[in-house]
Amino acid sequence: MPDALDQLATTLGTPPPPEFATLTREQLSRLDSHVQHTLDARVSALDEALDSSMRLIPRLARPAVRKVLGL
Repeated sequence: MPDALDQLATTLGTPPPPEFATLTREQLSRLDSHVQHTLDARVSALDEALDSSMRLIPRLARPAVRKVLGL
């Protein structure tokens, strides 16, 4: 069970609550999968939002805006 709990902690970026230690390996794996899917969806949504917002900026100003944003 520590393997699945460690994987979940890695995915979360922080130790999970102590109560999670009572979950089975399968439950922890499923929870890790759901969390990973949600994080991936958030990154995708943020990328889409950034792309669509960059289209609102005049073409000549985009390189400067990208530089300021660190893209």
